[in-house]
Amino acid sequence: TPPTPPGGPRCGGGAPRVRSGLVARGAYEAARTEPGESVLVTAAASAVGTLALQYAKAGGAARVVAAVSSPDKADFVRGLGADEVVLYEDADWGAPYDVILDGVGGDLLGPAVRALATGGRLVAFSSGGGTVEAYELLVRGASMIGFQMRAVAAGKPELYDRWLRELWQMRDAGTLRTAVHEEIPLGEAARAHTLIEQRRNLGKVVLVP
Repeated sequence: TPPTPPGGPRCGGGAPRVRSGLVARGAYEAARTEPGESVLVTAAASAVGTLALQYAKAGGAARVVAAVSSPDKADFVRGLGADEVVLYEDADWGAPYDVILDGVGGDLLGPAVRALATGGRLVAFSSGGGTVEAYELLVRGASMIGFQMRAVAAGKPELYDRWLRELWQMRDAGTLRTAVHEEIPLGEAARAHTLIEQRRNLGKVVLVP
């Protein structure tokens, strides 16, 4: 069972957490991850990141590494299956990696691409943007893939439905565990946004009516 983060989160499942699971599954599938490969997950303590770590472990990754913003998140992500933990500020991210699932973007996109192994794949699924030098991909024979769940839901509804069924099956089997950092009343939405923007959450922040 993952360590309990501050704020009283619970592990379990439910409708508010479905979207995070689908994004994690979609990003993992987009990378065409093979058993035995190494996987780095950025934003690993986020709602999507915590589930992406578990998908990688369930898929047979030989090495799953969590990248987080601060050392106080290390025990939490290890409790969800991370074999190792690196900080964004570290000079060495423990590279190279066959697969990187990036939920941050922005200034971290460059270091993430440079951490790819020859033939590696980076899946960008955040809205953080960022730019990549084509040469960084060329020199590694690597590729960068964009993923958006909305495109799957709209363009491939049968795939969306299958992933949804499999998500619940894995949850019921105990293969996937969700972590909720805190349930916050809708009237305090600003506090919820601040919590996420400051990268202090461990798992999902849920707004409730």
